[in-house]
Amino acid sequence: MNKECIRLIKENKAKVLGRWHESVLAFFPEKMHTGTPLAQALSKVLGDVLDAMEGSPETLHEALNKVSRILAVQNFPPSRSMSLFFELKSILRETAPGTIRQKHWEEFQTGMEHLTLEAFDSYMAHREKIYQLKVEESKRQTFMMSRRAKA
Repeated sequence: MNKECIRLIKENKAKVLGRWHESVLAFFPEKMHTGTPLAQALSKVLGDVLDAMEGSPETLHEALNKVSRILAVQNFPPSRSMSLFFELKSILRETAPGTIRQKHWEEFQTGMEHLTLEAFDSYMAHREKIYQLKVEESKRQTFMMSRRAKA
């Protein structure tokens, strides 16, 4: 990630995180209050993502994994779940219009695209695991029903 954009995120973290959190909560069909356990978990993992942008790739990967894990169990299409990273780009653009040079902004956008793709990979791995668990549970139920029918 670009150092100038990272500096912008650090200087405006509370504002950026607040707006990002609100935009993610708007994804949910019912009005979700910030005091709910899910909203609090989202706030924490979104903050972790912002903090991890300046850290190691492993730290960022773990933060993205946490966000993806939460979103994978929601009833959203993948495109909607991953749109939260596009929301972050928009929020940053609005937070500091004109303060980031075009070259730095383009580098940041490229970094955000890679970050979104990495989050999508993690999201799909979690979705796959969920479906595997559902199939295994269905097989167990079928087996138990067939045992009962034989008895």
